[in-house]
Amino acid sequence: MPDHANDHDDGDDRADSMETGAEEADGAADQSGPAEDGSGQSTISLGDAQRRAREVAAELLEYEFEGVIKVETTDGGWRTVIEVIERSAVPDTQDIIGRYEIGLDATGSVTGYELLERYRRGDMKEEL
Repeated sequence: MPDHANDHDDGDDRADSMETGAEEADGAADQSGPAEDGSGQSTISLGDAQRRAREVAAELLEYEFEGVIKVETTDGGWRTVIEVIERSAVPDTQDIIGRYEIGLDATGSVTGYELLERYRRGDMKEEL
């Protein structure tokens, strides 16, 4: 009588190795970590700058995070603009939203932040 337990284990090993290979391939493709610029310093990507702005908002501001609405490069790093809910209201069209600029250097360190404006969610706004 053939030993089917060994045959089955071989199939599991192949499946496990295929899954591991897929995970390794995904990990290699997903690496969007810091890149080197010409000066030898690491520079963060646009996606990293967006994630860093979200982290900074949570660390520095005591308001509910609403979203990152702008990320752009500057001479020495990144300029991000985020929105937070400074006061919740009912109905939510009466929420007070604060727009903050957060400056990041090429490595993702915070260089400063500033309140740009406050507005009521329901107000018509000219976008940045």
